[in-house]
Amino acid sequence: MKVITTIARILVGLLFIFSGIIKSNDPKGTGIKLNEYFDVFSSSFSKPYDSIVVKITNAEYEIADSCAFTVNELENVFEFQINQSKPMMTKFEEDEDSTFGSTIYFNKKSETLYSYFYELDDSVNMPEMNMTVTMLHTGKKVMDKTVKFSSLTKHEIEEKVNLSTEVVKQSFWVGFFKSLKPYSLSFSIIMCILEVIFGFAILIGWQPKIMTWLILAMIVFFTFLTWYSAYYNKVTDCGCFGDFIKLKPWVSFYKDIVLLALILVIFFRRKHIVPLFSPLFSINAMIVATLASSIFAIYCNMFLPAWDFLPYKIGNNIRQLMTPPPGARVMDSTVNVLVYKKGNAYDSVVFPATRKDTSWTFHSRVDKIVIPGWKSTIHDFGFVKMGENDIDLTDTFLNSKRFNILIVSAHLEDANANAWAAIKSLAADAKKAGIGFYAVTSSPTEMSNALVTSMGLPFTFRSSDETLLKTIVRSNPGVILWHDGIIVDKWSCRSVPSINKIKKLMKK
Repeated sequence: MKVITTIARILVGLLFIFSGIIKSNDPKGTGIKLNEYFDVFSSSFSKPYDSIVVKITNAEYEIADSCAFTVNELENVFEFQINQSKPMMTKFEEDEDSTFGSTIYFNKKSETLYSYFYELDDSVNMPEMNMTVTMLHTGKKVMDKTVKFSSLTKHEIEEKVNLSTEVVKQSFWVGFFKSLKPYSLSFSIIMCILEVIFGFAILIGWQPKIMTWLILAMIVFFTFLTWYSAYYNKVTDCGCFGDFIKLKPWVSFYKDIVLLALILVIFFRRKHIVPLFSPLFSINAMIVATLASSIFAIYCNMFLPAWDFLPYKIGNNIRQLMTPPPGARVMDSTVNVLVYKKGNAYDSVVFPATRKDTSWTFHSRVDKIVIPGWKSTIHDFGFVKMGENDIDLTDTFLNSKRFNILIVSAHLEDANANAWAAIKSLAADAKKAGIGFYAVTSSPTEMSNALVTSMGLPFTFRSSDETLLKTIVRSNPGVILWHDGIIVDKWSCRSVPSINKIKKLMKK
């Protein structure tokens, strides 16, 4: 047992240290993965929002108009207005005679949800309208009243409907997991550092009674996450080893089961673990390991990953990565599978074969991949054109023989504000040097235009996908130098290069 315990300590310690360092190398990527889990857990507890239906009817005049929209638990009181325009003469078609009538508007907080022109009779009063407000999921009417308008003047009715007892309440856990998302990066850094510390402590045998409890709790937590990902197919990559090694959900789960077995051996033998070093040396070693892992994680978060395992790393030719190799199958080869059901049992056959036993009823049809097609590591690379006359920025970065600089900011509201002055200077110098200079973001155009105006930036932002931008560079904003589809170099917002550095790279 002593030998088995020693082997388990070495394997567990080294694996935890390796996993912690790989994730510390890209703490932003680990934070993105945590956000994915928070979203999945939140959606698992969430309930569909209610819808309410507003109907305006009059049987005599055959009026039956309605509109529907969703409401959430924050709208305990639903306020709306019904406005009648001042009666007017209206033409439906140029050749038709004018028609005397009035428009009824249904508004929610000044937003027009419904409007319709009603033709008036010779009488002074418009038809009486019956208005109902109904909860869609229960069919319960929360308001049912007659609304009377006059054809002599504009009229407005304000109503409030109490929905507090009717609207669906979301689970506490929905708000809880959503509230964790702003802190995902901090959780990521702490988790990465703890993995290294726990692994190192188990390896040298420091405080075995405490550390075995902590590492057991951590692996139980990780095992639950990987099981949840695999069983419900919610998260296709657990992120155990960042982007260095991507494991399928069930592989990750089985890996954690093996690791759990090894940790249980250590846990039950914790009283027999003898430290490798003296208490003084051990505590000093732990301090060094803690400081080193913390500095590494914080550095990689402030700047860029020490080792870039993403497809947009320096030196990669993005055009080549997007191009299928000669003879590659570009499409998945699939077959149609017909699924039949009898009681609680299911069976399937491959089309065109069918089940002749009529006791089985057809249930569904699914496409099964027989031979997977070639898949590129680059997904959804592209930038939105600002207009018909705008250049094709996607083609520019994939095929242009000219050197081009790309500024990437996934979210302008979260960008490092101190970087824009240096980027502004680089843009001006690049223009003088004849170097292409472009910027992309996933933030709304109004926000990007406001930033350009306030900072006096000599460029405008184009739009692109948030996930793509976060994959290109783990910095907000980030700077990338491109040439002929190749990423020549990239920099974080804290190390914006000078034009001289750019020119040196262009000469290589």
